[in-house]
Amino acid sequence: MLPAGNLYTFDEESIARAPAGKGVYSLHKAGETIYIGKAEGGGGIRGRLQYHLHGENPCTKQATTYRRELHRNPAAREEELLLEYKLAHGRLPLCNERIG
Repeated sequence: MLPAGNLYTFDEESIARAPAGKGVYSLHKAGETIYIGKAEGGGGIRGRLQYHLHGENPCTKQATTYRRELHRNPAAREEELLLEYKLAHGRLPLCNERIG
């Protein structure tokens, strides 16, 4: 399972329209989920997506699309999404494995 919501292009223009509220998001490359994360503060979802787009992590910078979902408890929702992914695929998303 992935965050509820549409699939967006992982670029500056699309991220600028993302909400500044707290929630969860997933990053994708070639149709594969490569990262699932949470946003609790510091610009919310928009801030976290900008961090990945411009950050120093080469794994998440290769994303081409993303999904996002506002949520009042991002940490719990992220944990739920990561568990669902691991149960379905036998592993965490590629970039979650490299970070964790």
